[in-house]
Amino acid sequence: MKNKKKIYTLGPKGSFHHLSCVEYLGGQQEIEFCESFAGVFEAVRAGHLGWIALYNSLAGIVENHEAEIEKNFTLLDEMDYEVKLCICSTPESKLKDLIKLYSHEKAFGESKRFTAEKLPKAELVKCPSTSHAAQKVAQEKEKNTAAICHAETAKFYGLDILANIPNKRKNETSFGLFAG
Repeated sequence: MKNKKKIYTLGPKGSFHHLSCVEYLGGQQEIEFCESFAGVFEAVRAGHLGWIALYNSLAGIVENHEAEIEKNFTLLDEMDYEVKLCICSTPESKLKDLIKLYSHEKAFGESKRFTAEKLPKAELVKCPSTSHAAQKVAQEKEKNTAAICHAETAKFYGLDILANIPNKRKNETSFGLFAG
């Protein structure tokens, strides 16, 4: 990509927004993180580029911000990114012993069959994103807790992958690059 403007997306490091943006750009350069879609929109209004999820093949519209983009911004490009989820935790944890799972509500929905079968008694705790969940598990090191996130996210936070969650159907999220 030849444009030297920074790209703003949702964080923290290891979010699906971050991972897809790195793939789109071919590297980590010029990515800044925001805590909300509103923060990304504000950065775009200030002259930067934005990168946000638009649609997931299993869960539908990611957030209802399509009207905002159509009214105030120009969609420059789109890319589909395959969503691969795993359960990760600190090195001493075992899948069979987990009592609490942290993740984003969409990831819980996308992994419902797997968690119902393998971890039916685990408490599901919602987080702002899958990367927030991994970050929380890594920082707090609570016994018998794990995060549902991408395998690359687990690596960012030094977590072990306890299980990969198989996709029964194609699971992709469409991300869009937009400008003011």
